[in-house]
Parts: sequence; structure tokens; C-alpha cells
Amino acid sequence: MILYIFIGVCLLIWLVEFLFRIPKISNLSNKYVLITGCDSGFGNELAIQLDGKGIHVIASCLTEKARNELGSSLSQRSSAILMNVADHGSVQEALNKVREIIPKSEGLWGLVNNAGIGGYGGAMEWWSRDEYKRVLDVNLFGLIDVTKVFTPMLKQGRGRIVNVASICGRVVIPEAGYCISKFGVECFSDEIRVQLKAFGISVCIIEPGFFKTAIVDDGKVFAPVRAKWAELSPETRHEFGGQEAFESRIAKVSKSLDSLASRNTGKVVNAMEHALTAKYPKKRYSVGYDAKLYFIPLSYMPSVVTDFLFRDD
Repeated sequence: MILYIFIGVCLLIWLVEFLFRIPKISNLSNKYVLITGCDSGFGNELAIQLDGKGIHVIASCLTEKARNELGSSLSQRSSAILMNVADHGSVQEALNKVREIIPKSEGLWGLVNNAGIGGYGGAMEWWSRDEYKRVLDVNLFGLIDVTKVFTPMLKQGRGRIVNVASICGRVVIPEAGYCISKFGVECFSDEIRVQLKAFGISVCIIEPGFFKTAIVDDGKVFAPVRAKWAELSPETRHEFGGQEAFESRIAKVSKSLDSLASRNTGKVVNAMEHALTAKYPKKRYSVGYDAKLYFIPLSYMPSVVTDFLFRDD
């Protein structure tokens, strides 16, 4: 009897939340949304999707080539600009450009901090402080800088901040810099959500599982690791099991990525859109079956369990 009551309560909670998330905000055609990291992947898809819904999109890209390609795919209502989130001067230039685009009577409705790069596989000792810093400068400090710079415009628009973290902000998968940066994004987002609520600004976190994007591309994941392995001394390579053990680890990670990574990137893009357009957005969006059924439950397990599952042998 108790079990049936428990199941009934769970179903009722799910139904209420589902119905609560359906209402959308009005006047989407008057909203301006800035998205970082639109060269490819989630950011690129989101820019095109929101533009198709009538929203004024300002899509920032790192390279001129990506900006030109994306700009040709957007309507006249939207714009593609250049911004390097790891360069404060570039962020300030982007602010000036956004101010030119958005009418003074309007504010910025949405900021999607999507720009990010992958970390480095292998042992902690292999990678320098500067290599750790490179990842953090983009994924965490760049996100913080962009948020700080555009907050006055978000206050005017009483808008929303959507920060793209990762399931790796819940569970550590050994990789230099990346998980550290995503844990930081989770922390920063929780902090500013409380602070900015008084100004009418909502803060949402997107926590994707593994999806087929550039970050998990085999070439980008393994090329730096192979290059670093080649630089190590014979003694260090021997300490870590030698060439055979190294190749075995590469094959194991490659197989895991191939089996886990979903090609349905639209799930993440739809979560971002919901965070921007729902009347009552969720605080966290964990996206993907691996995130919901494996990583989130795993994050509540004792450390001895995660240590065992992610052991490197």
C-alpha cells in the first residue's frame, strides 16, 4: 500500500511539474538573445533555431570564417559578431557592438554562455599550470567575465542567464581542467542566481551528458594526449605502464565516448530554448539518458563507488 502511495505521489509531482513548464512568455519577437560559442555545436544550432522562432539573435563566434557562415544562415533580424570570451578586450568590443544592435529602450533578454573547450586527458602531472589555465580561461573565467560585462543590459531587460555546464560538473571524469571548470560554472551559477533574483534575472544551468559535438571528437580529444605522451621521458612513460598501457587507455576511452555520446544534439538545444522562453524555466536541465539514468544517480553515490568506476587501470 505504501509503495502505491509513493508511486502515486511521484506521478502527481511529475504531472504538476510537466504542466507548470508548458506556458511560454509572450512577445518573443521583441526579445534579444546573445549566445557565445556559435562557431559549431549547440551554440550554432541554437542561434538558427531561435532565429527561426522570431527572436533577435546575436550570435558570437571566435573566427571570422564561422561568423560569415553563420551570418548567411540567419535572417536579417539577427546578427553574427566576433568575440573571444577569454579576452576581456574582445568582450568589451562585443558589448559595444551589442549596444549598437539593441534599441536603447530594450534590454538584453537572454545571455547563453555556451562557449567552451575540452580539457586534456591523461595524468595530472603531464600537464602544466598554463595548460590548466587555458581551459579555465575559456570555460569558467570567460563565462564569468561575459556575465559581469552584460549584467547591466540584462537588468534592463529583466532577462535570463543560461549557463552551459556539464554532467562533468557533477561527476569527475579524469581530464585536466574541464571538470574543474564545469564544477566552477555550477557554483558560480548557484551564487548569482540568488544575487540577481532581486533584479528580475533568472539563472538556469544546462547539464548535458555526452553528445556528438566537437569537444568529444576523437581527433580533438586524443591528439593533444598523444603529443604530450611523446614529450614525456622514457622513465615517466614506463611509470605509467608504457606504450601498450597507454594505447589500451586510449582505446577504452574512445569506445566509451562512442557508446555514450548521443547524436541527438537537439535535446540540448531544446533545453536551452525552454530556459529562455518558458514562463517558469527550470533551474537545472540535465539532458540525455546518460545524464539522467547514470551520472546524476552516480553523483549521489559514496565516493568509493565513483572512484572504483573511474579507476585508471
